[in-house]
Order: sequence, then structure tokens, then C-alpha cells
Amino acid sequence: MKIITIEEEAWQQLNSRINAIADYLKKQEDKSYDDLWLNNHEVCQYLHISEKTLWRMRTKGEIAYSKMYGQYFYTIGAIKDMLNAYAVQSSDEFVQELMAKGKSYIEKGRQLKTDKK
Repeated sequence: MKIITIEEEAWQQLNSRINAIADYLKKQEDKSYDDLWLNNHEVCQYLHISEKTLWRMRTKGEIAYSKMYGQYFYTIGAIKDMLNAYAVQSSDEFVQELMAKGKSYIEKGRQLKTDKK
């Protein structure tokens, strides 16, 4: 085994570059679907509720939405926020399980772009 010595400043620069690469890779692995938009039908299927129930939630201000050309759209993040706000029992395991189910539902339902700009 060979021992290599370098100056402290060079080691710190190398270490910071390695940490920057590691952070970048972690961000690439963490695919967040919070900004993905769903329409009424998709949200109703995802939550197993009727469109009338979703309409009530919208009018009461329980869920954030956007309206464009007469159609309503919701983000996954808004759905998660609403579920967390009204959860009777919320644990990290419950939220992780819900996120996993949501991701699998989305991935089955539509093609997603894998690279973000």
C-alpha cells in the first residue's frame, strides 16, 4: 500500500468537490412529484372520491387548485398538504407509503420526463 500526502488546502478543495458531486447525485435520485399537475378525474381516482366531494373540498378552500379554460388542476404537493392537514394519524411511515403509492399511480398513468431543466 502506498501512502500519498497532499497539502491541507488541496485536500479541502478535493473534499468539497466530492461533497458537491454527492449532493448533485442525491438531488438526481430524489425525484419529487410535488410539482406535477393532475386534473379532476386523476385526483378523484387517486383519492377514491367523487367529483362532487372534490368540488366541496374546492369550495371550502380545503385544497389548492388552479383553473384554466374551465378545467381544474391540482398539484401533488397540494394534495399532500391537504391530506397532512386533515390526517388523524400521520406518521412518517404513512406519508412515505402514500408517496410511494402516488408515484406508482402516476408512473403507470402517464409518461414523465426524466430530465429536468
